[in-house]
Amino acid sequence: MAEGIKPHELIQLCKLLDTRFGGKITGTGHKQIDRERNFYTKALAAYFLTQEAGASDDEAIKASIDGGQDHGIDSVYVDATQTVWLVQSKYKDSGAGEVELAEVNKFVDGVKDLAKQKYERFNEHLRAKIPALNSAFDSGVAKVKAVLTYTGGALGDDKRRVMSDLEMALNQPADPSFLKFINFGLTSFHRIQLDEHLPIPITAEIVLENYGHIGEPYLCYFGSITGSQLKSLKVQHGEKLFDANIRHFQGSTVVNQDISETIRNNPEHFFYFNNGVTFICDAIRPVGPRDETRSKGKFRVENLSVINGAQTVSSLAVDLNEETDAKNVRVLATFIALDTDLEEFGGKVTRFRNNQNTVSDIDFAALDENQIQWAQTLQQSGIVYRYKSGELDQADFDVEIAAKALACWVTDSECKFIAQAKTDPKKLFSRLAGEELHSSTYQNLFKDSLQARQLWRIVQIYQLIRESLKSDARQSTGTDKDIIANSLMLLSHIVYLKIKSHIDHNDLNLSLLHSNLVRTTAQAITQVIIAEYKKVNWGKTAASVFKNAADLKTLKSAVMATLANA
Repeated sequence: MAEGIKPHELIQLCKLLDTRFGGKITGTGHKQIDRERNFYTKALAAYFLTQEAGASDDEAIKASIDGGQDHGIDSVYVDATQTVWLVQSKYKDSGAGEVELAEVNKFVDGVKDLAKQKYERFNEHLRAKIPALNSAFDSGVAKVKAVLTYTGGALGDDKRRVMSDLEMALNQPADPSFLKFINFGLTSFHRIQLDEHLPIPITAEIVLENYGHIGEPYLCYFGSITGSQLKSLKVQHGEKLFDANIRHFQGSTVVNQDISETIRNNPEHFFYFNNGVTFICDAIRPVGPRDETRSKGKFRVENLSVINGAQTVSSLAVDLNEETDAKNVRVLATFIALDTDLEEFGGKVTRFRNNQNTVSDIDFAALDENQIQWAQTLQQSGIVYRYKSGELDQADFDVEIAAKALACWVTDSECKFIAQAKTDPKKLFSRLAGEELHSSTYQNLFKDSLQARQLWRIVQIYQLIRESLKSDARQSTGTDKDIIANSLMLLSHIVYLKIKSHIDHNDLNLSLLHSNLVRTTAQAITQVIIAEYKKVNWGKTAASVFKNAADLKTLKSAVMATLANA
């Protein structure tokens, strides 16, 4: 990231802290910038205490002891479980780097003195908390959680070692978990900020008929479920029911038309014609009366999600009515209960269950945790990124557009990515038999290091170039028009090379200045592409040239040479 550019995650965090604690926490310092940084330092500690220690906003604010003789401890809070939370907070404008070793040493010394109850070494703000601290330490169940909150990256081993040494010194055999140090950097704050926007998990009671179960290695119940129950789940919870699935409802496809026809015309045959629905959940438990014949049973299912059968459930929600339901529409249902930490296995279940039906490789992007985080991060700023296929609300861009833009953005000396993006962009997601969940091409485009803001700025530039080309095409004729109509990927690739430094910026959206720069740069390079294209007797159509990696490499080299000499 370019120097002086704040991570978008830090910008979002600062906005949250401003909204939540502005006017309630006062920053101190001689200069305005010092007061702002002190405000964010205090607010960072307060926000942590509300999210991880269960403190109210007022309690978290009053926990501050920041000032002279704070001994490196910025906040002290005792919760209802007699856990003493000691927080050192460090706000860094850059959103990078780590806390200085001297600051960590100071914090560790402060934790040590508080554990020894040497209160006289602290300021009056700490001394006001002595009754609560003594009550906790005398309870016999006290725990101390020493937390380093900061807006930087990973903490170095030298700092971790200092913390670990004090843990080993104070944790005794009779109480091995008395003291625990916690590092909470910008990534951790971004995670809890995203978690605040997660929907409430779905818990429902369902009835299974003629059911059975498998106990190991994962608890699984299976049986028939009425279509009306599935319709009710969809009506009540909407698309949230499919959050763990790789696709949302696809609309009026041939397969879905067949499902709808069976519901309307042969509802009694639905069980036999349909593949069924698979759910994953955190837990499934029998409730109510028990029947030894297992002909019918009621179950409470927690954190429920459809991973296969979204089309079936959605079609039932649309087409099932009183007349068809009266004919006892039944569906085979499977409920797989996974512990919350079994994300890898849950992903595999989703992947292989969906492999049994017609699923495009692009759909497997929905199983990439990065896609989820990019979408959630952008959603907080009002940008809708659709990484699942299906008919959803209007999106600002989707995963296929993202792939096209990234294919033009990444370093590609052989022009293979832009050729593929022009020929068939869905093949940018192609997976070979036996290959990992995501192909090497996919991983080259959607890198782990890609930031949400960076992705959106890359896409905005791509969309501006596309609109610029459309305008140029309307004003052109003959060969020029053919070249312009097929040059989007190569043009975008070269524009990115020329204005790459403008991708990293504090703003999420392109400014008017940057937008105009993209347009003028694209228009100028378009004319160079046309001129260099006409110098070669290609012996094929423009569409064929712009789909061929070798031809693109030749044309790109000529264009770049002309631009360098301009």
